Amino acid sequence: MRRRQFIGLIGGAAAWSRSARAQQPAGRVWRIGFLGSTPPTPAMVSALRDGMRESGFVEGQNLSIDVRWLLDENPNVATELVRSGVDLIVTWATPATIATKRATTTIPIVMVSNADPVGAGLVAELARPGGNITGTSNMATDLSAKVAQLLIEVAPGIKRVGVVRNSANPGTALSARETIESIRALGLQIEPVDAETAEELAIAFARMSAKGVGGVVVIAEPAYIKHRVRIAELAQKARLPTVFQRRENVEAGGLLSYGPDLNDLTHQSALIAGRILRGARPAELPVEQPTKFTLAINLKTAKAIGLIIPPMLIARADGVIE
Repeated sequence: MRRRQFIGLIGGAAAWSRSARAQQPAGRVWRIGFLGSTPPTPAMVSALRDGMRESGFVEGQNLSIDVRWLLDENPNVATELVRSGVDLIVTWATPATIATKRATTTIPIVMVSNADPVGAGLVAELARPGGNITGTSNMATDLSAKVAQLLIEVAPGIKRVGVVRNSANPGTALSARETIESIRALGLQIEPVDAETAEELAIAFARMSAKGVGGVVVIAEPAYIKHRVRIAELAQKARLPTVFQRRENVEAGGLLSYGPDLNDLTHQSALIAGRILRGARPAELPVEQPTKFTLAINLKTAKAIGLIIPPMLIARADGVIE
């Protein structure tokens, strides 16, 4: 791998059944892996630690965390993590969860912010997942219409909308389809573009500008967190109002976001992981939905692209960057 961040590689392998845990010595150290589709943000890692601490698992005392992420150069990272002997694996986003599911059917897997776990074939149903996977869903597909409506609210005269997606990510692809349907239902034209890398994003924004789009919806996708500063730069250069589901994008210079907080979802998944380490079975723990949705607006960006945000929308915002 190009980079790998290890946080305390200690402890031994263990099965996840209740009987096996009951036989563990009182002084054991539990080992969990945190596998992201791209590098998890420092805030996400902190949220994981906080949730595990609340569950009674403290790093440096009875817990160690091994943080890794998928890389094209090493498609076997999930298998390597399984072979390292972790007790549980927390996965961020659909590609990481799919890779881990292929690598193990016994080690518990706790998802963070998966768009459509049932549609992606990760769990049988949200209420009773079955198998070794549970966690949190980000409801990205259900939020598609709301995000599209917010774009219309800040740019009411637009006729063509760009949709930035990563079709290689099954979760993103599902969200993109819902978003496109929602935009078409509003009577607007669509200009979908596929992009994952910084170079592909530059090409995508150039294409959308050339096609005369008046606004852009960026689908929730780990790569778009990784490249959030670049996306903001491209959108501002093109003077395009751009909306997201991730507040991190707005903090990096994007215009507007509406959706669940990624750090809250990580914390929520950590609490689920704690229950599993204490004996709960993943198959019987429902996949949890977000409990909080926030609207964030970057007024500095609005000014930079010559856009006036409606005062009523600003009043509804949970966070405003001025």
